[in-house]
Amino acid sequence: MSYIIAFVSFSDSGKEFPVQCFRTDIKTNEEVVIRRSDGKLRLAKALYTKYLNWDCKGRIECKKSECTFDPLGEVILPKGSPISYGLSTPELLIKALKGSGWIQIKTTQRIYRSVFTNLNITSIAYMFFRRNGVDIQVIPRGGEETIKPFSLYNGSFSEGKVVRHSFAHTTFNLLEGLQRFSNSFLNNENDLERYFVAQGQSDKRTEELKKQALERKNSRNEMIDIYNACSDGSGGAAYLGDGMWISSDGSLNDWGR
Repeated sequence: MSYIIAFVSFSDSGKEFPVQCFRTDIKTNEEVVIRRSDGKLRLAKALYTKYLNWDCKGRIECKKSECTFDPLGEVILPKGSPISYGLSTPELLIKALKGSGWIQIKTTQRIYRSVFTNLNITSIAYMFFRRNGVDIQVIPRGGEETIKPFSLYNGSFSEGKVVRHSFAHTTFNLLEGLQRFSNSFLNNENDLERYFVAQGQSDKRTEELKKQALERKNSRNEMIDIYNACSDGSGGAAYLGDGMWISSDGSLNDWGR
């Protein structure tokens, strides 16, 4: 799973291909090295990036400017080159949160992979990490609360301020935004409203994929209408003529040949 998805093109194809990207420093039209699903390395151009949280097979290995080539023109990856750069994965954000004092606790809700909490002068904050997003809750402190690692969350989402963020289709790096929230909270800022505007969408599909799915659905519905008009009501295949039959699910079969 990759929060950042790079759409790339190879020199021998005009098509765009989505690949995993674990770097925040990839620029538009920058040349990169792609490791394909078969393990082979290929040069490509990174056309643009989007925050989609998709599970793609290929990934950006490094920038072309960072690698060298052997006498046969084969890519030689830079020694010790990190695949990740910047806040590009939830795991890197969690590492940063731990470094600033956030404490991991437990919850009985299976939807959450991990939960972290911290205190400031007036409030308690929680970050709930889901597979496809992060929820935030801030509630007032009632006294001299303390936090014990891996204690059980005993709050309620009806308390305080709560927001649900989704990774897909955010217009900025949500991971960096969550780190800014952490900094603001720990600095005891009074106004945190900007962090409680829900970001992203639960539906990971792009508008083009949604359009294609709708077209397929409409086409299937049209074929089912044809079947209903031609069938005898038994549920069996209906004959359309010229050796063609249509099934109850709208599929065509050339059973006459």
